[in-house]
Amino acid sequence: MKDILPKIVLRYLRGVSCFTLLFVASGISSAQSADVQRAIDAYNEGDYAAAMAVWEPLANQGNRDAQFAMGVLYYEGQGVSKNLDEALAWFRKAANSGHPTAMFNLGVAYWEGRGLSQNFAQAVDWWERAAESGDVTSQYNLGLAYYLGKGAQKDIDQARNWLTQAAEKGHADARRVLGIIDKQYAKSQNPASTSSSTSAASAVTQAESAEIESVTVQPTEQQQIPAQELPKTPQEPEATKEKAAPSAVIVTARFRAAEVSVDKLELRSGPSSQSPVLQTLRQGTPVKIIETRGSWGRVEIPEQIRLWVFGDYVQGAPEGRITANKVRLRNRPTTGENSKVVAHLNKGDAVTVHTSTGDWKHISSRKATPAWVRLSGVSEQNPVTQDWLDNFNALAHAAPGKAKTASVSSAPSAFRAAWVRSDNTSVFGRATPDAPKLNDLAKDLPVKVIGSKGEWLMIESPIGLDVWVYGKFVSETGNAGQINNNRVRIRSLPSTGTESDVLGLLDKGTPVEIKSRKGDWIRLRVTRSVAGWVNSERLTTPGSVSADWQKRWDDIRSQNKL
Repeated sequence: MKDILPKIVLRYLRGVSCFTLLFVASGISSAQSADVQRAIDAYNEGDYAAAMAVWEPLANQGNRDAQFAMGVLYYEGQGVSKNLDEALAWFRKAANSGHPTAMFNLGVAYWEGRGLSQNFAQAVDWWERAAESGDVTSQYNLGLAYYLGKGAQKDIDQARNWLTQAAEKGHADARRVLGIIDKQYAKSQNPASTSSSTSAASAVTQAESAEIESVTVQPTEQQQIPAQELPKTPQEPEATKEKAAPSAVIVTARFRAAEVSVDKLELRSGPSSQSPVLQTLRQGTPVKIIETRGSWGRVEIPEQIRLWVFGDYVQGAPEGRITANKVRLRNRPTTGENSKVVAHLNKGDAVTVHTSTGDWKHISSRKATPAWVRLSGVSEQNPVTQDWLDNFNALAHAAPGKAKTASVSSAPSAFRAAWVRSDNTSVFGRATPDAPKLNDLAKDLPVKVIGSKGEWLMIESPIGLDVWVYGKFVSETGNAGQINNNRVRIRSLPSTGTESDVLGLLDKGTPVEIKSRKGDWIRLRVTRSVAGWVNSERLTTPGSVSADWQKRWDDIRSQNKL
């Protein structure tokens, strides 16, 4: 069965924008697939009522593509009276189910104030989600948003990141805007030698900035409600952009910061319990989460991963070179049943030789080795703090021979230890007393201090914190449950409004305790991957981890299995 049925291109009133309706047939029966095909044929022939008769029941059953189709019908007034509110309601349902084009449409609606109160930040939030799913025009919009500092903080590096992703997929305007940004950068690197030339350069820069601000979204054969000039916001892939004012404690990063929360966490070569174990990590080791896949995360650790290679293929020590192509790297110094090939190196690749056993050499390479851990074995930190980053970088740059001891065997703590001074100590969603309150903590509770901002300290609690999640992302069993999707946002309030802070992300399989409900939202107790803010006066002075503190923390954690 084909994954994607024929495309339906719907053109909107302005004529400059269009989108394609992609109806994914996976997960439906062959009989339903035949009905869907008839609906598509009916739609293309203008028989919208017949198409709607198929899509509406599927949409009510939760099919995101049918929900998106319903939004289109109401937006265009095809088979029904035009109804923007109804269209946006269906788009929101589809967007909450992960439909990228529906996310894009909601972003446009917020950006232009079409049927919704104008809110640039909300527009950026929806475009960010769509861009992460690969939606090209949303990537372009985010790049402009970052460049203009509209809906998100101005950030030229993030602008380049998103515009480059769109340009690489053929978005012509993204390439044009990148060219303008590059010209502006070149001028800033070569300041004019006279005041007149400086004025001229400034005038050109202003003209180019105005040109960027006037850019409109062009159809990519896959979008949208008509979109105008567009905006900015951040997100992640691979290496980090560490950025903060000299005194800032929180930094922007394209990874998710975490620390190992269990001892001897297995680092595997792939996202599966069947993948070979590369090594184990000690509790407290900081890791960067680069990618998630189900209940697994691909991580970067502070030190280079060490693997075994047959000694004849290495020349030189401790700095050596590989002498042949496709040389196998193994997790054990043998070719026996328990030894697995986990990577390859080619002739000329540089390696560091750490030790030898018989005919085998234990080496590390500058080439990245894929490394995965179970997400349940790490505690995520949001946002990334400078203290955390400094600790990770210090371990990464430790002298050879010391790195293993530091990051794997006895990692310095990525936090400072403190105790709660008094009962009913409030934890807030952000560093201000008028922010939403998450919990009250009891006197003498141990907490981890992972960041600071003025008189406020960012903390993790051993009993966890109470947060809100949209109900459809929680699979319930009595008072317990688990997250049923990846990168689910946890919030301080049961809404997506600007007053509701995003406190972190949870992935599929994360266990949770259900505390209460409000409308479509569920309040959950989450013990990992969430932090809150406490006034520093309510805690003891943060310091090093004592044996008494560690024992108390471990005892409480062991009583809270989630």
